[in-house]
Amino acid sequence: MKIQNPHDRFFRESMGNVTTAKDFLTHYLPKNVLQIIDLNTLEPQKDSFINQELEEGFSDLLFKVDISGKEGYLYFLFEHKSYPDKGISLQLLKYMVEIWKAKMNK
Repeated sequence: MKIQNPHDRFFRESMGNVTTAKDFLTHYLPKNVLQIIDLNTLEPQKDSFINQELEEGFSDLLFKVDISGKEGYLYFLFEHKSYPDKGISLQLLKYMVEIWKAKMNK
């Protein structure tokens, strides 16, 4: 049986693990950012903000976390493209707007 979307599955299973996500953030975020984020409050969210036509090439994960003592979110977007994309900034903005809309409605 062939695994559908192996990149997506690998990303979700590894980065969806809170311990792995904390380790990644600890090693790759700048120290000044880590000082305001309480990684002990990292909580995966079930939402995904990738639309159907991009599902094959993108994976995303959203985490709720305390930032400076307030509720905030960290969004992981993993892209499986083999070429530079000039439209990526607009795509990211669209995802952020979808996250804000979803969280405002809760």
